[in-house]
Parts: sequence; C-alpha cells; structure tokens
Amino acid sequence: MDYKKKPTEEKLAEKEQMKILPNSPPLYPLPEEIIKMERNETKCDYCGVSYLTLYENRQLQSRLAQLEAELQEWKETAQREKAQLEAWELNRLEQERELQAQVDVREKTTRDELEKRYRDMTKTLKDEFEAKSDRTRNKMKADHQKIIEEKERQLRRELGDLMVEKLRKQREELKKSAEERETVLRTDLQKAKEISKNLKKNLHELRQRLGTADDMKDEAQEKLRKEKQNVETLR
Repeated sequence: MDYKKKPTEEKLAEKEQMKILPNSPPLYPLPEEIIKMERNETKCDYCGVSYLTLYENRQLQSRLAQLEAELQEWKETAQREKAQLEAWELNRLEQERELQAQVDVREKTTRDELEKRYRDMTKTLKDEFEAKSDRTRNKMKADHQKIIEEKERQLRRELGDLMVEKLRKQREELKKSAEERETVLRTDLQKAKEISKNLKKNLHELRQRLGTADDMKDEAQEKLRKEKQNVETLR
C-alpha cells in the first residue's frame, strides 16, 4: 500500500466526518458473510482498528438502548412492587389491630358473661336453699307446737297411769318424728352440699374455659408474630 500524507484540510474534514458517522444511519446493510467474519479478519494489520467499527458501534448503541429500556422497566416494576408492599403492610397492620381488638372484646365479653352467670347461679341456689331451709324449719316448729299443744290438752283431760303411759308413748313418737324430721334436714343438707360441690365443679370448668380463651389469645399473638416475621422476610 502507498500511504500519502493528506493536507490539513482533508484531515479536518475526515475528523468531522468521523464525528458524524456514528450517529448517521448506514447506507447499506452489511452482508451476512462480513458479519460472520472473525475479528482478526476485519481489523487493520497496521493500526489494529476494525473496519467494522461503525457497525459494532451501532450494535453497542442498540444494546445500550435495550438495556436502558429494561433498566427503566425494572425501576418502574420495583416502584410498583414497593407501593404494593407498603399498601399490603398498611392493610396487614390494620387487620392486626382489628383482630387484636376483636380478641380483646371477645375475651372480655366471655369473662364477664361467665362471671355473671356464675354469680347468678350461686345467688339463685343460695336463695333457694335458704328459702327451703326456712320453710322446713318453720313447718317443723309449727308441727311440733301443734303436737305439744294437742298432747297437753289430752293430758289435762286424762288422768292416771294410763295417761302417763300414753304421754310417754307420745313423747317417744314425738322424738321419733323429730328424728325423722332431722333425717330429712340432713338429707336436704347433703343435697345442698352436692349442689355446692357442683357449683365448685362449674367454677373450675369456667376457669378452664377462661384459660382456653387465654391460650387462644396467645395463639393469635403467635400467629401475628409469625406474620410479622414473614413480612420482614419478604422485605
């Protein structure tokens, strides 16, 4: 090759042309066989610059534009996901507050209802037992008073050993009747004790239910804590 020095004006024009060329569209597309050539086949043996610099530059520009578009798309996607995550976090916190409020209200309502039911049941059973005991006691007193009065009248009308014997028998009968009445009272007392025992058993069951309600509350708090951990993991 014969290399000649170009004038200064030609060099300047060539530089201006090199500045314009990368941004100018190619006049003709490269043939497929040239595109598939190796790097050492397209470079200058003296300066090492490829003859396909313009084509490679346009390939890089196209790839850069594609990567910039993908980057912008990723940024928009990240912003949308961030907004969705923030909205989901706000919704989760709101649901958590509502769930906690419902658990507290339900627990308080259950405890108040069980305590009221226990107080009402205890008061009712106590009033029934006291009323029954008063009726039985008053009836026994009235019956004893009637029997005593009747026997006294009979004693006044009757004389002699026969009446004394009868009085003794009547006293025995009164004693036996009193013992029977006492047996009835003891039976009623035993029933009252059984009722009291049942009340204690009901109270124990109520306390177990309250303990179950507390366990449910702990489970709900554990679930909320795990949900928070999952959200932190997602973040």
